[in-house]
Amino acid sequence: EVIVTSGAIASPQLLMCSGIGPAKHLKDHGIPVVHDNPNVGENLQDHPAAVVSFKTPKKGVSVTSKLRLLGMTNPFPVLRWLLLKTGLLTSTGCDHGAFVQTSASTDGQPDLQIRFLAAKALGPDGMTTFSQFRNTKNIEDGYSFQSVACRAKSKGCVRLASSNTHVKPIIDGGYLSNPTDLKTLREGIKLGRQLGNRPEWGEYLGEEVYPGIDVQTDDEIDEYIKGTLHTANALVGTCKMGTEKDAVVSPDLCVIGVKGVRVADSSAIPIIPGGQTATPTVMIAERAAAFILSSALIGTTEIMMDEATEEEEDRPAVAVA
Repeated sequence: EVIVTSGAIASPQLLMCSGIGPAKHLKDHGIPVVHDNPNVGENLQDHPAAVVSFKTPKKGVSVTSKLRLLGMTNPFPVLRWLLLKTGLLTSTGCDHGAFVQTSASTDGQPDLQIRFLAAKALGPDGMTTFSQFRNTKNIEDGYSFQSVACRAKSKGCVRLASSNTHVKPIIDGGYLSNPTDLKTLREGIKLGRQLGNRPEWGEYLGEEVYPGIDVQTDDEIDEYIKGTLHTANALVGTCKMGTEKDAVVSPDLCVIGVKGVRVADSSAIPIIPGGQTATPTVMIAERAAAFILSSALIGTTEIMMDEATEEEEDRPAVAVA
């Protein structure tokens, strides 16, 4: 079998470049159609996020400060992790938080995940901190709250830019196309502000940097969210698993319409989970392994039965009294 495990962006790209996908779209790129399935690349879902960040008057207390020494990478946390498996690098940096049901929730479940980070964001879009940290020598101390719409309703799609798999596909995230997601994030920004201004911070209590005190009304908060929205890295759904007409793979993860191809990654998840997607993806991989082993065992049994039948046919007839 061919096992496709390239994720919610590259897996549908590989299928489409192989001739499995929307027929017209494939023909537009000169790709022979093996199986026409307009749902390949559709149903893209993600956890959109927005940030509230504060600057603290205390110096040298944030994780970002402790990872710097004389404007360079501090080797001691690295050595501590390598030798003792303890210290700053045992944490992802955002492993504290909560799941909250806001007024935007439509199904009685938490629709907001709020994550605490012991650092001031370098930029309001959340991703800037990761991309610019290594090039920043002096970083102000602070703390941040990332609000994540963990049960987002908005959907996007993945389409080909070329028949060449080395050319990045076109990604339409469809973020905030469902207004419920914007309402969830707005409530998250308000909650992050409340948490960040609590008196319990004491000497660590600082001034708000993002969105900033000039952003107050719902309309202003919405504009801030739209201008700084970023992914919480939970892309799923573009090779949807199911039994309905909009499915790309069957419940045993086999690609519908062709033989010998399975998809075993987050693209098979039909509805985005209300939390991190890494563990569900591992679960899908485990199930795929079980399905493959089961198929192999069935195939082996069939071969053994065929061989046994041939042996029976080759034996001389025995008269039974």
